[in-house]
Amino acid sequence: IGLVTDTGKVDDKSFNQSAWEGAQAGAAAINGFSKYIETTDPKDYAANIQQFVDKGYDTIVTVGFLMGEATAAAAKANPNVSFIGVDQFNAIDAAGQPNLTGLIFPEDQAGYAAGYLAGLMTKTGKIGAVLGTDTVPPVKRFGEGYQAGAKAANPNVDVTLVYHAPDNAFNDPEWGAAEAQKQLAQGADKIGRAHV
Repeated sequence: IGLVTDTGKVDDKSFNQSAWEGAQAGAAAINGFSKYIETTDPKDYAANIQQFVDKGYDTIVTVGFLMGEATAAAAKANPNVSFIGVDQFNAIDAAGQPNLTGLIFPEDQAGYAAGYLAGLMTKTGKIGAVLGTDTVPPVKRFGEGYQAGAKAANPNVDVTLVYHAPDNAFNDPEWGAAEAQKQLAQGADKIGRAHV
């Protein structure tokens, strides 16, 4: 099982890491082996996938919405390889490849639960969230769920959602820390985050 991360490291405590842990567990369950490639530049998605194709891997897992097109193209070109796209939906649906499966998650529900908890716990009546780009539907759904959950728990809560610009939206912890500090300085006492 080969895994290609989105930009970022395999130990990101998010999608890359959980996908890698799953790939390792899957390989162990069938007495196989697993290896990963960390993508540092989006232009390398296809080349990184191709490295595993060239080495004869049976299953290739790709991580992240932005890898959808490269994953769908690789699946079409390599019908005997199984592809799994984590957090990929549009490109997979459009491709219609039998060797391509997308894993998607109910981000709105996770956001709702996080927002509900923050709405219950706030002492200042102000909470916030620092999020990746709102041009990516799962991120937007998480943010909207967060706000809806907070308002359900506490109709008077003031919720601030801040989205990153599309460039480098998923690999900019410095921006995320700075935005969280701004919200704290404005009185927010609970800060959620997703895909930063």
